[in-house]
Amino acid sequence: MIDEPQKQPLATEGESREETPVEPVEVMDKTEEYLNNWKRERADFLNYKKDENRRIEEFVRFANEDVILETVEIVDDLELAHQNFAKQNLGGQAGELNKGLEQIVAKFKDLFKKYGVEEVKVKDEKFNPALHEAVETEKEGTKLVQVRAGYTMHGKVIRPARVRITK
Repeated sequence: MIDEPQKQPLATEGESREETPVEPVEVMDKTEEYLNNWKRERADFLNYKKDENRRIEEFVRFANEDVILETVEIVDDLELAHQNFAKQNLGGQAGELNKGLEQIVAKFKDLFKKYGVEEVKVKDEKFNPALHEAVETEKEGTKLVQVRAGYTMHGKVIRPARVRITK
């Protein structure tokens, strides 16, 4: 059989329970302290939620960065093929193929815009080490010539533009 705990009366008839008198001011102070602590914790929690939401949004914005970088390499190859076809100035079916390449590159560029990817401008720009990577430099050169296109995604450089600095 399970022993049940004996209930003790709070005070017997002959005994009086000793109570410490509680001042209303103390109760109000404690209540205010608890309320202020709760408000502080609530504000901390709301700030945490906001920070976490920002972190998740940032993650989502740049989740496609690796795929975009691989796609950029393909677009570079397509642009190079397009330029080579244009230089050869072939007519007939080769000309149609060149137009097709141009349309494919344009579709990729539209896709990049959709995901916040922009090409780094080189023409009429000064060298900026945050945006450009110098592969060749002439003495006292200030003009930039693009060797490979660079890209930014939502304002962040995902691939710097390779440039030659010429006079």
